[in-house]
Amino acid sequence: MQIVDMPPHSGRDHAGFSLIELLVTIAILSIIVAIAIGAFGGARQGAEDQKDKRNAQEIASIAAMANAAGADFVVVGDERGTIENLRNGCAPTRGALKGRLFQLPSLGEPEITGAMRFLALNDTELQYRLDGNGSP
Repeated sequence: MQIVDMPPHSGRDHAGFSLIELLVTIAILSIIVAIAIGAFGGARQGAEDQKDKRNAQEIASIAAMANAAGADFVVVGDERGTIENLRNGCAPTRGALKGRLFQLPSLGEPEITGAMRFLALNDTELQYRLDGNGSP
């Protein structure tokens, strides 16, 4: 029986990843995750805008009904004060709806602050603005 000398390993016979392959894989996954976060971040902002628009429409609707009924709730030049009056509730003192309470549903500060982007106070009327800049 003859013993044959084996040459030292010159190639890669073992299973696994090299450091370069591992780093390239991590870099590719990082790029994919960054793209996904950007895409979902835009969707999240769109959902926030829709929620703020819905709240602003509700505030403007209640303000229009209270205004038409003759309730005194508008603080001239102060959108926040006007909304606070609606939040606390206001009732007309005369007319067919005398004594009826016009009041916002329970909206927290973040919801009101978000909705204010889509509201504008025009003289004695709180108006909904689709563009979100809050100016009449």
